[in-house]
Amino acid sequence: MRILFKSVLILDSTSTYFQQKVDLLAENGIWKELAPSITSSVDSQVDCENLSWYPSVIDLRVHHTLPGGEFKEDWNSLKSAAIRGGVLDMALLPTGNPVPQQAEAVQFIANQTTEVSFYPIAPLTLDNKGENFTDLYDLHQAGAEWFSHGAGSLQNTDLMVKCLQYLQTLPVTLVTRPNTEGLSLYGQIHEGLQSTLMGLKGIPVLAETLSIKRDLDLLRYVQSNSFGNGNKEFKLHISCLSCQESVNLIRQAKKEGLPVSADVAIHQLIFTESDVADFDTNKKVNPPFRTQEDQDALWKGLVDGTIDAIVSDHHPVEVEMKEIEFDQASFGVVGLETLLPALLQAAKLRNIQSVDTWIHHGPAKLLGIDSAQLAVGNPSKGVLVALKNQEYEASQIVSKSKNSAFLNHTFDHQIVGVLNGTFYTSF
Repeated sequence: MRILFKSVLILDSTSTYFQQKVDLLAENGIWKELAPSITSSVDSQVDCENLSWYPSVIDLRVHHTLPGGEFKEDWNSLKSAAIRGGVLDMALLPTGNPVPQQAEAVQFIANQTTEVSFYPIAPLTLDNKGENFTDLYDLHQAGAEWFSHGAGSLQNTDLMVKCLQYLQTLPVTLVTRPNTEGLSLYGQIHEGLQSTLMGLKGIPVLAETLSIKRDLDLLRYVQSNSFGNGNKEFKLHISCLSCQESVNLIRQAKKEGLPVSADVAIHQLIFTESDVADFDTNKKVNPPFRTQEDQDALWKGLVDGTIDAIVSDHHPVEVEMKEIEFDQASFGVVGLETLLPALLQAAKLRNIQSVDTWIHHGPAKLLGIDSAQLAVGNPSKGVLVALKNQEYEASQIVSKSKNSAFLNHTFDHQIVGVLNGTFYTSF
């Protein structure tokens, strides 16, 4: 099949055609020709106004509801939501029930579909209980290259240092979402002015930063006592940064040469603590939205390379756990479908011209996969975006769960097509 995309603005910063309008011809999943004008005969042609081309989204943080949570998200809805958002590669947290913690489970997840690539993150401990180790080596041999304590942080310091000691001998990534549970327990939103005004228990910045400091100190300890057995490809990945001090800690760790990386959830770059003043449970997330100063620091961390990637932190929650009192509602928002449009709109407001490093090239490097290079002979893969205002409504959400923080928000960018090899989906 030959498909031609006419007059597309290239917004892949690694392309020789970056910020130029060209025609793109793909044939049987491969880029056949890139040129200012292509007149070849084709099977299908896409020709719309104000079209832009971005590399596909690689999402490093998606809460996995399977098995056991099919009422919140199943394989079909997960795949459809991903494609709708231009997400063609994603890392799945070990958050199913039961927890997918056998070698066969890792292989099963990785082999689910050819249209979207799933990368299973394996659990550090059995059932994510923080008591007994899983068979880390067997899981790695089965294909797991990322490991985590469910969606959070391993609280037991002895277990955490042992995980670091063992895994740092392998070419793998240990990912943690920093949280000191003793400080965040029963917290609802950011501890500050808004929590006082709303009468809700706050989650202090210290709950996050204390956890990061601990893990960085443990990493320093393990690295200094590795006796040359450390693998140069091992990395500690700190996920979902939310505050200024966290960015500063990661920045300093990178300057020291520690093998660390970090990401931030897209909603943290858009909302602040004031956005939950109306008790909207769809904006209840953990870590919570913090101050404008914190948000500015997160953007600065992205621009200077301290933060490596932007994630959706896609977390499906059933309606019964959202349409209740705020302090009883579950944390989490869906975000696969809105990551790219939300990022493009937010970046435009901050006069940022290029975002592809944070959603594709950076995550690809962290995940250890090839990035989608827009060049003749390479696999055809990417996202078509149009400049078009669109109000985001619950009826448009493909995910089974509708707990989006962007309900009734008007985006000024709309995904109109997604290409992955021979698979092309238009919207």
